[in-house]
Amino acid sequence: MKGRRLIVAATRLPVTMARKAESWEARASAGGLVTALSAVAEGRQFEWHGWPGAHVPESDRPTVTRMLARRGARPIFLSKADIEGFYAGFSNRVLWPLCHGLTDLSHFTQSAWQAYERVNAMFADAIAARAKPDDLVWVHDYQLALVPEMLRQRGVNCAIGYFLHIPFPSSEIYRTLPVREDVLRGILGANFVGFHGYEYVSHFRKACLRVLGIESDPELIKTGARRVYLGVLPIGIDPVEIADMARQKAAKHEYSSLRTAYAGKKIIIGVDRLDYTKGIPEKLLAFEELLRSTPKWRERAVLVQVAAPSRQSVDEYQALKRRVDELVGRINGQYSTPGHTPIVYIHQNVSRTRLVGMYQAADVALVTPIRDGMNLVALEYIAARGELGGSLVLSEFAGAAYLMPGARLVNPYNIHEVAAALGDELEREHPDSSHMLDFVNENTSSAWAERFLARLEATTAEVLPASRPLRVTQDPLKTRLRTARHPLVLLDYDGTLRSYERKPQDASPSRKARRILSDLAKHAAVYVISGRSADTLEQWLGDLPIGLVCEHGFALREVGRAWEERGTVAGHALRRVLPLLEEFARRTPGAMVERKRSAIAWHYRSAEPEFGAFQARELLSELEEMLRRRPFTVLRGNRVIEVRHAQTSKGHAAEEILRRRRDADFVLCAGDDRTDEDMMEAVARLRGEHGVRCWVGGRHPMTTHWTESSATLLDELGKLAELWARRTEPPGPPANNAARAHTRVRGKTSATRRD
Repeated sequence: MKGRRLIVAATRLPVTMARKAESWEARASAGGLVTALSAVAEGRQFEWHGWPGAHVPESDRPTVTRMLARRGARPIFLSKADIEGFYAGFSNRVLWPLCHGLTDLSHFTQSAWQAYERVNAMFADAIAARAKPDDLVWVHDYQLALVPEMLRQRGVNCAIGYFLHIPFPSSEIYRTLPVREDVLRGILGANFVGFHGYEYVSHFRKACLRVLGIESDPELIKTGARRVYLGVLPIGIDPVEIADMARQKAAKHEYSSLRTAYAGKKIIIGVDRLDYTKGIPEKLLAFEELLRSTPKWRERAVLVQVAAPSRQSVDEYQALKRRVDELVGRINGQYSTPGHTPIVYIHQNVSRTRLVGMYQAADVALVTPIRDGMNLVALEYIAARGELGGSLVLSEFAGAAYLMPGARLVNPYNIHEVAAALGDELEREHPDSSHMLDFVNENTSSAWAERFLARLEATTAEVLPASRPLRVTQDPLKTRLRTARHPLVLLDYDGTLRSYERKPQDASPSRKARRILSDLAKHAAVYVISGRSADTLEQWLGDLPIGLVCEHGFALREVGRAWEERGTVAGHALRRVLPLLEEFARRTPGAMVERKRSAIAWHYRSAEPEFGAFQARELLSELEEMLRRRPFTVLRGNRVIEVRHAQTSKGHAAEEILRRRRDADFVLCAGDDRTDEDMMEAVARLRGEHGVRCWVGGRHPMTTHWTESSATLLDELGKLAELWARRTEPPGPPANNAARAHTRVRGKTSATRRD
């Protein structure tokens, strides 16, 4: 791992630029991420892309870039409008409250979303210009959720990791996001996605299922041809750094000052940003309840609450500050005496060194966010107290809750429960926090980073071979297309020419798709090879001058000819399989059974996604046992399970078309799911040097090219038709061996004939 270059992308750089008179000054930034990555950066090439923390005029950018380059940092310069829209507007006014479950505080605007897309694209462009196939790219947090997929779109082929440092909300909450599909697809561009806790992994998987219809395993999501691995990797701190701070003068002074000022009393410490996710009002109300219900603590306990200023220009934060100020004033007004004030409220930034001294002086840490991705205050308190031991009252909604054995877990919304727990911990004279200390010492920030990178590097085998975005008007493909005299085009339908619909019958071809197919057919032999029935294909495409293949290869229809059947589901299989599929349809609301000539399909696209996926797994198990050693295959497609004859496949259909079109000197094949892999394999085997195999939705190991979506493919096919139409010497029609090979239909088909 040490030899591979690491490219990090995070909103902020590890250094912050500030304007000083006529020059710029670089100051080291603090934070857990900087600490974690400083260790892994040693012994490897390393560069960090991010915003320098200030608006830098165009004239100063070369100077700032040179200054940052000496520190391994590469700036992403943002305008003031970008900062407002991307950072304040979308990241912190939409994603931040949403991910913390506070939907009433999430305010979406289209302009903020556009700024978010624009800035993510700037990061992707900068990284794509630098990334090499053997690099590791690590993208951090909710502000850059679109970057992984944007990198894929730009042809970056190295291992990409993404870590979310905040909670991922339940799917019910996440689905309220207007751009929910875009954000999920952005994250799924990564090879490995990390979270602090398994709860967040579970929520993410359910969101992918309910929003995108993608089923998954606990540690793996298959999207298109790629595998996205999921991992639980809670971040830690650097306990050695905490120990070093404890020896510094500022920490010792803070410790002695507090212990002297509150000699004979119990000190409770709270350290938070003044953020609505931190539960500061609820904490104050719980402390007030303790003082009300247990009078002996009114002059024997003091709460030292540090509330660092945060986002002070935002209305919600201003309202929070007023609320906290009022609570502190009310509680102190009611319970203060001439010699004692129960709450010491510090609304300012306090250095980490001073905080370490405060931690050491405190008998109890009260850490009660209403939602938190991890919360490192809990870990820092235990590290600072060390062998002294300490009591930790910790919200069950913090990511650290189930990682700290010995912490007293509470529901921060239940002020009576928090007050009772706090009272119990104040009674303890010699609390044992050794188990928590062991966890903190073993799960350090640098160990977290090394574990993540090891998992990311392990996905290298999954990084797909270099395939190119399909660009028919760019060389070398353009030249190959222009010189083709007898081109052949093989196209899947659902997911390729048309995006999927919840109800399959709603996925009729657009006018644009029909026009493009017709235009292509003027210059090439065109076939649509689909899983749809003959009736459906006849209704949608039967009037076009193209060949059709229905039911994954069951029957083929040449232009102006009758359908030719290949094989059916035998009667005994129909009798055994059909009742089982119908039973599962009855048990699964929204599911349906489709009887085809060559297959029987169980569709569950309209079923409740999670229940439908569960039922599909059960059905697959029973079908595999039922059809063991029989000449039938069970295919799991996109929200459909299909039973068909083993000799019926798109691969066999493609082989037959290639046999008939022996004179084809160029073959373009496009598809998007497992059923299309057989077709790709046939084209690669029989026309490898003359074939272009295109996957819709991402890269695939069996293809030479790819497009982002069916819409993108249609655009390229339209350009291809125009390219062929502009040739000065039109090609002759492909040799129609199909006419000689044509055989009469064996029995009546369900299709309407167009002889």
